[in-house]
Amino acid sequence: MTIASPASQSFHFILDDKVYHVRNELELALIFELLESTKSAEMLHWNVIMSLDEKLLDIIKTYRGLSSCLKHLGYRNRFLLLIKIGDILPTVLGRSEHLGGILASIPEGEGKLRIVKSMRHRGLVQIVENADDLGNVLEWLYGDAELVVLNLLGEEFLRGLFYSGRDIYKVAHFLSEPNKDYFIDLLGISSLRALTGTCDDFLYIIKALTASKTKEYIRLFTPDEIRGLIRSDYTFHAFVKKIAYAKEDELLRYLGYAQTESGWKITN
Repeated sequence: MTIASPASQSFHFILDDKVYHVRNELELALIFELLESTKSAEMLHWNVIMSLDEKLLDIIKTYRGLSSCLKHLGYRNRFLLLIKIGDILPTVLGRSEHLGGILASIPEGEGKLRIVKSMRHRGLVQIVENADDLGNVLEWLYGDAELVVLNLLGEEFLRGLFYSGRDIYKVAHFLSEPNKDYFIDLLGISSLRALTGTCDDFLYIIKALTASKTKEYIRLFTPDEIRGLIRSDYTFHAFVKKIAYAKEDELLRYLGYAQTESGWKITN
């Protein structure tokens, strides 16, 4: 089985003591596809990847080519290929949606964590340009992998991603409860005030925060400043219906309400 004749831009690998040549990612995908129908497909795929080794960095150039290769590989070999091209993976992926798709295809948390670590700071900042991008990555992670992404990006870079309360929610929405607090601590709770210009900002930030951080956040404002953000009774009542009870309780008490048998009543 010779896929391509040797040429100046061809790369060779050895399989069953025979030398084969491949010129590009599409030919590599074809090789994986042809071997997929054999009884020893997993072993043969592994041998091809290990034989090509660093040459894979010159063969795989695009996300389309990478996807064409991955779809013919089992989990073990998909993961092996991704690790082998770790140095160029950010450039190949290009977009946060593509990294999200890769992470979604890896069922094990340890595997996800290893891929994220292989990206390093330099790789992640190539892909994460805004809050939506960061959400696309975090959506497929959990636990320590979430923290690794946040720490690799770093405090300074993270602060530059957010321009509104909705941006904060887009990211916090995908974090586990403890990691939400860690995320806010990285940004600094006081930085949220600068992102709060409208009632919409205020609502989304409260939705994003845990109950304990909500208490800290609302105390960045005076009660009158909060009333100025919310503006109308209708908006206020619609607002409190959209937040958890613990957060509602904290906000109402801070604004001077007391809970009675007939409901919340203003006391001052």
